[in-house]
Amino acid sequence: MNKKSVIINSLLSLSLGGVLFFLVFRSIDFSDFYLRLNELNFYWIYLSMFISIFEHVIRAYRWNLMMEVGGNNKFSTFVTTNVIIISYFFALLIPRFNDVVRCYLISKTNQINFSKSLGSVVSERIIDLISLLILIFLFLAIEFTNFMLFIKTYIIDYTSLGSRSIFITISSIALVIIFSRYIITKSKFLKDKFNEFKEGFMSVKFLYDDKRFLLSTVLLWGTYFLMGYLIFFSFDQTSGLGVYAGLAVLVAGSIGMVVPVNAGIGAYHFLVASILLSYNLDYESGLFFATVLHTSQIVCLLVVGTLSSIYIFFKIRAKE
Repeated sequence: MNKKSVIINSLLSLSLGGVLFFLVFRSIDFSDFYLRLNELNFYWIYLSMFISIFEHVIRAYRWNLMMEVGGNNKFSTFVTTNVIIISYFFALLIPRFNDVVRCYLISKTNQINFSKSLGSVVSERIIDLISLLILIFLFLAIEFTNFMLFIKTYIIDYTSLGSRSIFITISSIALVIIFSRYIITKSKFLKDKFNEFKEGFMSVKFLYDDKRFLLSTVLLWGTYFLMGYLIFFSFDQTSGLGVYAGLAVLVAGSIGMVVPVNAGIGAYHFLVASILLSYNLDYESGLFFATVLHTSQIVCLLVVGTLSSIYIFFKIRAKE
């Protein structure tokens, strides 16, 4: 990704995020938000922020398992954790660029090719998508009415594609794949890089039966759940919401973070606030909850991201 592409991507994401933020918060009285801050029990917020650090540790441990497949190198969970934290730190400014950053940094701090690490990241993203789909089906089974109302109102109605659009999309993807395979076979350099990428991508198939991989995946999503659920207890309007509402926040928030804007701003807030309407919470209170949860995680990431950046900077300098 060249400098021009990065700038364009960042500006587009910021613009989209700004538009979404305006649409979501345009009717909100921020003075009321400010008054609500005095009612917060910050103990639960700090606990949620502390637990969020373990999300990075678990993800680093699982990524190490994938990168260690087929090689003799062992990766430090501490180093990989700092690399992942920095990648999310960068994503606050440049969305979808964080995976490139973490693959670059892991190749600088360990003996692994960039292409192989990138392949493992793509494979990891597919696992995350499968995990999210499992959560969606679980939520569908438990809260069918609430979920279908949410999907119909906020997902299907705004993302419906006609048969012509679907045909064009599938045909375009097929042409890109065919063209890419042709180019790769004609270039030894690209072929070597593709094989490295494939090695990292296929690493996951050797881990399906690894209890450590499955356990770390479950713990990862359990941590995501706790980060949101604990915030329920920080103020009165949400303190009575139960586990099902926590699962709803996890599903809606995860979908919101897929939107290509900086840290899911706007989309995350809207989807979380909207799904909480099904749990007898008014939109403004739901939006306040989403804002507290989202902002607390951003503040935590800014702090640990700065510390991790300093650590990795000196580690790379020492290695050079």
